[in-house]
Amino acid sequence: MADDIAGKLKAAAAELFTQQGFTATRVADIVANAGVAQGTFYLHFENKPSLFVALIDEFFAGLIEETLARHPAKRLQTGEQLAAEVEEIWAAIIRYGRKHALLTTLVLREAHALPPEQRDHVNRHFEQGADALAQYLEEVQQLGLVKNLPVRLIAWLLVGMIERAMHYAVFVAPNAPSVSLAGHCTEFELRGLLNCGAAVSGCPS
Repeated sequence: MADDIAGKLKAAAAELFTQQGFTATRVADIVANAGVAQGTFYLHFENKPSLFVALIDEFFAGLIEETLARHPAKRLQTGEQLAAEVEEIWAAIIRYGRKHALLTTLVLREAHALPPEQRDHVNRHFEQGADALAQYLEEVQQLGLVKNLPVRLIAWLLVGMIERAMHYAVFVAPNAPSVSLAGHCTEFELRGLLNCGAAVSGCPS
């Protein structure tokens, strides 16, 4: 029962935060939308920022579970396997962002409005995501599947790419096929912009 009420409050808050913004939404609005008494709110959450943080925690935990947790680097053996795995991860990212569009909106558009302590909490999620990506990159480097580049730098570049790709997939081109977007993201991540079909200096031999 308690989990059901907390779920109602989170769903109501996600909807209102997305529609009105974090700053304009009041606890009174959330409980009215959830259909519960105001005192019930404080049995589950300390305040409005703590509820927002709970939503953010849920978003990032689910994203990691759907991507890197399901695609460990240690089972890879060839570059072809890596490319297929990366494409599936991109597809999972896009599907997840679209399936949880309200939470995606909160992460990408509303987190900046949080008080400093909660904003730092959100930033730690991005840092943890970069740590997980760096570990993945280090493992595939050790397998000899990718170039020996600084893993922390590349991890943070990928964090930025993931953030913007989710924004594009959810808000800019919500009807674009996820498989097509995943393929383009994979092509860019693994091969960049250089057209090696032309006579261009710098292409791998």
